[in-house]
Amino acid sequence: MVSLTGPGHPRDRPHDVVTDLVEYLIILVPDLGSLARLVPALAELFEANVIRILDLIVLVMRSDGAVRVLELDEVESMAQLRDGVGELKNLLSEHDIEFAAQALRPNTAGLVLVTEGRWAEPLSTAARRAGGVIVAGERIASSRVEAVLAEATEEVER
Repeated sequence: MVSLTGPGHPRDRPHDVVTDLVEYLIILVPDLGSLARLVPALAELFEANVIRILDLIVLVMRSDGAVRVLELDEVESMAQLRDGVGELKNLLSEHDIEFAAQALRPNTAGLVLVTEGRWAEPLSTAARRAGGVIVAGERIASSRVEAVLAEATEEVER
């Protein structure tokens, strides 16, 4: 989805974003109203400077499969986040939005969030000082982690 940039000092860019720490998350919830439950956690992460929210959209799939894209201003339950979302809108392309929409099911909603992982800034700085750069990262599917944990538990029990 969001491309990671190549080498170069991350602070040489507008808005002071560490470019090798930008990632996206797609969070699915049962319906649009359920998004309100995410707001306190997102606000806490933002206020603790763990993440910086660069872009955010809401997707809603109707029962007929049609997907509606909503901006933050259109979702009342997320009003608390309005001041926390950065000025870098449009990081998500149409392709990114179509990709994220594939995760939805009828009558569900999703939050697509582009963040800067501020927690990893010391690691990014150290990598650059060593002549390197963080080039990629990926979340490991929870089902895969759960399978490995179950296997480890079985081995301990034997």
